[in-house]
Amino acid sequence: MAQLVVGIDLGGSFIKGVLTDRLGKVRRWERVPTEREKGAEHVLNRVKSTVNTLTQGGEALAAVGVGIPGMLDRDRERVFLAPNLGWRDINIRSELRRLIGVPVFLDNDANAAALGEAWLGAARHSSSFMLVTIGTGIGSGLVLGGEIYRGANGLAAELGHMGLLPQGTRCSCGQRGCLETLVSAGAILHEAREASVVQEGAEAREVLELANSGNKEAVGVVAEAMEYLALGLKNTIVLLDLELILIGGGVGDSSAGFIDMLRDRTIDLLPVKREVKIKQAILGNRAGALGAARLALLELGS
Repeated sequence: MAQLVVGIDLGGSFIKGVLTDRLGKVRRWERVPTEREKGAEHVLNRVKSTVNTLTQGGEALAAVGVGIPGMLDRDRERVFLAPNLGWRDINIRSELRRLIGVPVFLDNDANAAALGEAWLGAARHSSSFMLVTIGTGIGSGLVLGGEIYRGANGLAAELGHMGLLPQGTRCSCGQRGCLETLVSAGAILHEAREASVVQEGAEAREVLELANSGNKEAVGVVAEAMEYLALGLKNTIVLLDLELILIGGGVGDSSAGFIDMLRDRTIDLLPVKREVKIKQAILGNRAGALGAARLALLELGS
């Protein structure tokens, strides 16, 4: 019998889940609102019900992997900070295991997405790469030597909280001028509204579409965001000399032209010029759940 696992991408707005085997053959998908405003206990029960729905065919479940949009401790038991869920310093792994009844493994959501791209996506042939997701926030997952790099305290690769402007806008982490305050969907929308490019209620995708069509003001907004992102990537490349950087998330997935400009500008900023592969991720919003499933399989030794 095939070993089956569930992968959960626990987002601020939606919980996405997948039931798959060790080869990545998908049996079932599920997507439900997170309802984060009802509190952590309610959200964990939503995860439980999602797992139940995915296994309603009576399949025997070996484990569950969960990607969390926040910072976890070294043992990946406790969430230090998850701003988009409103969580701070809570232990959720043991509670999820109690609720679901099988082994549960946690990781940062961008780490999970990077595992997904390494398993079934655009990084299948790369052993050292970074996935950068641009959406509500900026997430990043770093793979070195074929394995997720988590650092001494489990907090590595938080590119979104790289400080670029010490006197800049206050970030959700409490600091000022983080990359996330300059390049995220919210940051792009804020600048676009200030420049009267779009009205209240618009989405960042609309700004990118306007820029692609040649709207001068939209081009200026996108170019400024790209400049900051290129600087963050340049700093990362200087430190790690990665062979590949993947760009994903709602903003990253929306414009191939943006990726081309970003690649050219990043290379231009390098003190020693070299070819840098900067490409779009290909799994889209399914990367996180698939990567969480892969996490569960790796933890089981499959």
